[in-house]
Amino acid sequence: MNNMELIEMMLAKPYVMTGGESLTALKFFLNGYAFCQLEKMMLEKPEPKYSLLPVDWRLFTDYVRCSLTYNEPKADWYDILMTYFGDKEGYRMFVGYFDSFRKIELRSYRKVSLDDEQQAHYISQTGAKRVPRAMYIASIEGHVGWLSAVEFDDEIMQQRCIFSGEDKVLAAAKEMFGGELSWFEITGVDKLHFKKEVRLELPKKM
Repeated sequence: MNNMELIEMMLAKPYVMTGGESLTALKFFLNGYAFCQLEKMMLEKPEPKYSLLPVDWRLFTDYVRCSLTYNEPKADWYDILMTYFGDKEGYRMFVGYFDSFRKIELRSYRKVSLDDEQQAHYISQTGAKRVPRAMYIASIEGHVGWLSAVEFDDEIMQQRCIFSGEDKVLAAAKEMFGGELSWFEITGVDKLHFKKEVRLELPKKM
């Protein structure tokens, strides 16, 4: 059972799973479940996916942060909701955010094919040994934020971030590849499918 499925079950029976509507109890239950998975070496390999959707649970904190424009970078979804709403109301807000998070659709997306100079800039900036072929950025319906991904020969690597605005995702792309990029935009779409597998990038080392 993955985190999304577990949370859906918990929210359906809060008094059975967490003793009531408590954000703290929900957080501790999830932490305990994750600890048990590690102890028993039961970490599940996710099913292959070929789209940026559904959005990975590990981006939920970014989704909440973008929705509330919270600027503390090390705070997770629990810290943010507790700061704004407290335990009981924070739980109710969690329910709303989680429901909209799992139903995310796209409004439009842009693609840029990378030239030799941009590829070389990316490799020098990241130390990567693979050559990027293209980058995609996609706006979330409801103006909540932007998803992004880089295409390689063998896979699509989705970035571990939801950008809070168009200016931020464009600035990040410019930093990765250097200079201005020539984007091709597609509007009126709710999904973005690929023929290659989509993976979430590894966490950045602190």
